[in-house]
Amino acid sequence: MEKQFFFLSLATVLVTFFISTRIRPLKLHHFIVGLISAAFSVIFDTFFGKYLGLYYYVSKESSIVYMVIAGIFIYPVINMLYVMFLPDNRNSALVYTIMLFVGMLIFEYLSIITRTLVFTGWKPIPWSIITYAFTFTWVYYLHRLLIQGKA
Repeated sequence: MEKQFFFLSLATVLVTFFISTRIRPLKLHHFIVGLISAAFSVIFDTFFGKYLGLYYYVSKESSIVYMVIAGIFIYPVINMLYVMFLPDNRNSALVYTIMLFVGMLIFEYLSIITRTLVFTGWKPIPWSIITYAFTFTWVYYLHRLLIQGKA
């Protein structure tokens, strides 16, 4: 079940991304967010998952492969989708971000019950909540800086 959920998640994210690019064309700042997100995600998963051993994807033996795939094709694409549809109004952006935040927690929960993601020391409360809050905050501000031409 764990491999099926992983690859279904991957396919869902990529198909959603492909459809979304037909609605909202990609711009340079979307790619920059994606590239920085990929670097962050791969480093984060490698450090906390592989080296500290707090979690693994699918199986301990092949976890690093799944971490790299997710770090390049799932989490950065989710962040690109996030900024592609991010409202300009701060209040609307906050509501939108909270909805995506909750969606990510649900996605993580589904990953846990399908054993796609296995925690061996990671505690979702508080660490997943802190991680998603931090991630959406830096992605939000990076996006704002990029569209203002300040970064």
